[in-house]
Amino acid sequence: MRLKRPEFALLPPMQASENQSRTELPKAKGTYILIANVAQVRGCRIGSLGKFDLIPGFYAYVGSAFGTGGLRARLGHHLAGMAEPHWHIDYLLQVAHPVEVWYTTADRKLEHHWAELLEAAPRFRVPIPRFGASDYHRSGRSHLFHSKRRPSFHWFQQQIRERFEGVEVEQLLVRPPSARSSSD
Repeated sequence: MRLKRPEFALLPPMQASENQSRTELPKAKGTYILIANVAQVRGCRIGSLGKFDLIPGFYAYVGSAFGTGGLRARLGHHLAGMAEPHWHIDYLLQVAHPVEVWYTTADRKLEHHWAELLEAAPRFRVPIPRFGASDYHRSGRSHLFHSKRRPSFHWFQQQIRERFEGVEVEQLLVRPPSARSSSD
């Protein structure tokens, strides 16, 4: 039996402008990156991929939400602390703490392009081949990336603006359960 993870809440970015003040993800379909932190070496079984030792740092998971309920439903699932994991990221979140979400509601599927962008960036490395990319049966492609330092949203936003015309990316910070007030 697995223990249920605590549920996390979303916050706007620290320096949010008026149009970035949302604390709720849209129901629209889209592509996202969920950033999570591992503070110390942790062992973690990732479904059929096996057992891995996760080193301290930040893990960026690239995913998409083109099903019913869009971004709100998919990321709500990941952040809700489900007792039984469904996707690879759910296993990781049993030992990692989500810290922020980057997303777009662009109507085109960008998941693989975003994964390629992070894979080519010198500050990231692939910690677990095929993580979140089971559709790449014959390759070691991954949608999970590790960085020793917290990834920069502004860097990512600039990369997207330069490479994908008309695609805007937004950021939401994730508030840990211990920081929630009793009125939440």
